[in-house]
Amino acid sequence: MSDDSVTFWTNGVSDPAFQWRFRVTHQGEFLWWAKTCDKPKVNIPVLGKDEYYLGSCLPDTRPGEILDYQPLTMTLVDPDSGEQGTGTGLLASTLMASLCGGGPRIDPDLFMGVWDGLTIEVIGADGEAHETWVLNDPFPTAIDFGSLSYSSDDLVELTITWEYSSFSVNGQGPSTGRPEPKQNLILDGALT
Repeated sequence: MSDDSVTFWTNGVSDPAFQWRFRVTHQGEFLWWAKTCDKPKVNIPVLGKDEYYLGSCLPDTRPGEILDYQPLTMTLVDPDSGEQGTGTGLLASTLMASLCGGGPRIDPDLFMGVWDGLTIEVIGADGEAHETWVLNDPFPTAIDFGSLSYSSDDLVELTITWEYSSFSVNGQGPSTGRPEPKQNLILDGALT
């Protein structure tokens, strides 16, 4: 085994990926610091789990052909820029603009297209993004704008649950001689 393939546990050269080093951007622009954030989750269905060929004691199992993307949830801290075009202002203005006639119905076309390029960046010890997860066709399915209270010094949190059609991930990795992480993996819903 070469020195380049030794993990951070034994050589101390590479850092582990910490859960607390990440931010959320939209089309390259910083939107929020994320307090908690799920990475994309994919379920691969199993076909034929309880199906048996005649005379066989083993089931005829195989992976399904269509991936099942699970919603992801982000708990965010708004940088409180006070501008309509960033963070919570963008979210609230997009929601209000997509309402049809001021009622409870929204125009899905107006609401969906705004969020293309929503990105989760995993930050390394050098302050650079070492892994980026880009959600394709994302749209929020639940929004909690947080709570306000005179009795608390806590940050205002915004919690959003997102659906998406697919995602791509790009691992860039610093030049420390360690192996490169995932490179430009794109999952579009079909296993090929």
